[in-house]
Amino acid sequence: MNQPRVTLRDIAAAAGLHFSTVSLALRDHPRISPGVRQKVKDIAQSMGYAPDPVLSALNAYRNSRKPAQYKSTVAWVDNWPADTRMRDQSTFEEYFQGASQRARELGYEIEEFPLQVRGMTPARASHILHSRGIKGLLLAPQPDFGVELPLKYELFSSVTFGYSLMPQSFHLVTNHQFHTLMLSLRELQKLGYKRIGFFVHETVNDKVDSSYLSAYFFHCYKNPGVKHPEPVIIPRNTKARGLLLDWWKKEKPEAIITSLAWETLEWLRELGLEAPRDYGYVYLSVPLGSPMTGVYQSGPVIGRAAMDMLAGLLQRGEVGHPETPMRLLVEGHWNAGTTVRQQ
Repeated sequence: MNQPRVTLRDIAAAAGLHFSTVSLALRDHPRISPGVRQKVKDIAQSMGYAPDPVLSALNAYRNSRKPAQYKSTVAWVDNWPADTRMRDQSTFEEYFQGASQRARELGYEIEEFPLQVRGMTPARASHILHSRGIKGLLLAPQPDFGVELPLKYELFSSVTFGYSLMPQSFHLVTNHQFHTLMLSLRELQKLGYKRIGFFVHETVNDKVDSSYLSAYFFHCYKNPGVKHPEPVIIPRNTKARGLLLDWWKKEKPEAIITSLAWETLEWLRELGLEAPRDYGYVYLSVPLGSPMTGVYQSGPVIGRAAMDMLAGLLQRGEVGHPETPMRLLVEGHWNAGTTVRQQ
């Protein structure tokens, strides 16, 4: 015989609390103290409580039909130099727009908070943000790999983009870069390209946690019958033009996958080469609808996913560095462009 379902009122009676307090505690609402939240969860577990999935779905539907009410402001923390506008990069602008749109849908507002201004220190930034009641941080992509940003994270719920911020102990959202490289290789192979070169800047490779290079080596392993061009990681402070031209003369690839945009096409013209006539060219992060062939990395979706993740942290009152960071990887899409052709 089925046992009666344990209700919030049953738990409230056992805990000596109002059922609305129990409801908030089970949702980790910050208005309820951590001690009370844990007490309610322990009682609920001992009583065999489980949320009613039908009622949960109904409540989610009802809430989706209501206009979003203002909850709080979230900071978009920009650590780029004052003379460089991070959002001029189309992918990062898409992160911001996607996050902003999703924030409005959830009842939040996003405010840009630049760190590289005169007199600003991490301690002062933390104080300003906290004093203004801002509890959520979207830590925007960093200008370089290995950047440390010692804010007082114990005061905030935080989500970052990519792997450039140190320590790598934050929840993060990014493109699935391993799949992005594999998608590029598969599409080139479908067109008949075999000797596919890899030419990526060291900073980019570091920022994606070597995902691109790992995928390229995996491709080489899975295709042992092809004499693959030697992959190139362009060292920092190295002029890429000379390195590219020398490498091309030596390896003579049929196609190239690169993190360098139009300059690659221009430099190879010095050798009398045109894409797609003489070789295939794939750029790893193309704008949507670009004439360049490559992968569109779904920037707006990444921004929306980051805001969704942050909203969940805020609702549960989770602050500081998580014990187990989560990585949410978003798939990109092939942009056919005009710089490859059937072989």
